[in-house]
Amino acid sequence: MRVKISIKPSTNKVPILYRHRVVSFIKEVLKRGNEKYFQKLYLSNPPFPKPFSFSLFFSPPFKIEKLPLQIDEEFKPENYRELSQIETFILESETLSINISTPDYFFAVSLVNGLVGLKEFLFSTDREMLIGGEKQVWELLKVTPYCSRPIKGEKVVVKTLSPIVVESKGGKPILWNSPDFQEALNFVINRRLKDLRGKGLKRELEIEPVKKGNRELVEKKVVKTTFKDFREGTGKPYMVLTGSYGLFKLKGAREDLSYLTEVGLGNKCSQGFGMVEVLI
Repeated sequence: MRVKISIKPSTNKVPILYRHRVVSFIKEVLKRGNEKYFQKLYLSNPPFPKPFSFSLFFSPPFKIEKLPLQIDEEFKPENYRELSQIETFILESETLSINISTPDYFFAVSLVNGLVGLKEFLFSTDREMLIGGEKQVWELLKVTPYCSRPIKGEKVVVKTLSPIVVESKGGKPILWNSPDFQEALNFVINRRLKDLRGKGLKRELEIEPVKKGNRELVEKKVVKTTFKDFREGTGKPYMVLTGSYGLFKLKGAREDLSYLTEVGLGNKCSQGFGMVEVLI
């Protein structure tokens, strides 16, 4: 199941460091919808696996400018030079959307219940996430649950809506054109599926880029993102992740494909990576 949440931001600016605020939004919604479930997902020890992926979408055209960004009272432009000129999307459209995908019915129900009656979300406060000195509020316009294209066989073509991130044990990115990509992706997926549904892949997932002539319709995406634990642990304002973005052919067991195309591919899916859309 998927949910599209249409949003009207109070300014036309979206900083590249937006993912942690979308996570905060999802957490707030889940807490409203089912507080016990929210606590299970986010406050349990050891951490409970998160059964979803998400992406943020805004319609072109847009441009990118570099503006100062205050993440919080510690991580602000005057303390960190990197934050004095951070990439910021300047939108021409008035709306954007958060797209959330999950194979977990209980998660979906908790999410939709939490969205009922919610009018706005504070993307910024007086001290956090000030974009060029401005605060931003997200007004919720519409919530649209929908189903993705059904998978009828053992082969599909997918489009990434957020980059697929696969990393080595040392944190080095493994991209689609690496000979280690398929093995590493299968390792990550198998471990995650065991945590989420109690069993791993029925058989190994095969993945390859879609080609047009001799050209692969996949590219490298470098993404900046931030989370409180990372900042406090490293003293750095953000991390840089590198992922694979484009069109892929997947081959595997139908049950696995149906689950994976909803829960996401790769690492950090619940942090805004690995969301895909089935095309064929």
